[in-house]
Amino acid sequence: MIEVLPGRATQVVQKTGGQPATEMACGKASVAGSVSQRACVFCGSRVVLYPIADALHIVHGPIGCAAYTWDIRGALSSGPQLHRHSFSTDLQEMDVIYGGEKKLEAALTELIAHHAPKAAFVYSTCIVGLIGDDVSAVCKRVAEKTGIPVLGVHSEGFKGTKKDGYKAACDALFSLIGTGDISGISPHSINILGEFNLAGETWVLRDYYKRMGIEVVSCLTGDARISAGRTVRS
Repeated sequence: MIEVLPGRATQVVQKTGGQPATEMACGKASVAGSVSQRACVFCGSRVVLYPIADALHIVHGPIGCAAYTWDIRGALSSGPQLHRHSFSTDLQEMDVIYGGEKKLEAALTELIAHHAPKAAFVYSTCIVGLIGDDVSAVCKRVAEKTGIPVLGVHSEGFKGTKKDGYKAACDALFSLIGTGDISGISPHSINILGEFNLAGETWVLRDYYKRMGIEVVSCLTGDARISAGRTVRS
């Protein structure tokens, strides 16, 4: 067996006959505000939703959270590049004291008017969870005002590990599922889940299925569009 580094010994388990598997340390929750080998819940949610190219992605929290995940993974798009911007409410000390809801609403209203996205995702960070901003209420008001879906991603970093961020992202995305028209979709069709088009893999898969006569309705979330996500059926 390859020698294991002492610092990783609790994260590697060798199965032996008849002995129960020991608990692995890699499932331990990350420390809030710490960029560990697992990163945080917020980072996990950004990884999942970031490739949706025609949506606005805004981080409600300190500027460092947005900077850390700016253009995370470099997912490729065949069209819009809006996802590659990193928008933040840049919460400061006074915002922590008095709340950041007004700042978030103003930022969303301005950005949506300027960029005309098909939807907006609002990512909650650790500090937002601590001060108690009602992100869902802000999202609802802005959605009614702008006429596009504005979806809160409840990804406060102290909730767990990066994998919990995947779930937070999927919970937000699920509100779009099944809201689009599927009348023109082929009966021989599929959706690709868990592919992020980091180096164009989505385009290769789409071509394979096209040659087999199978329509790819949507890839979640590699090179994804809000309209395609709506046509996915749960």
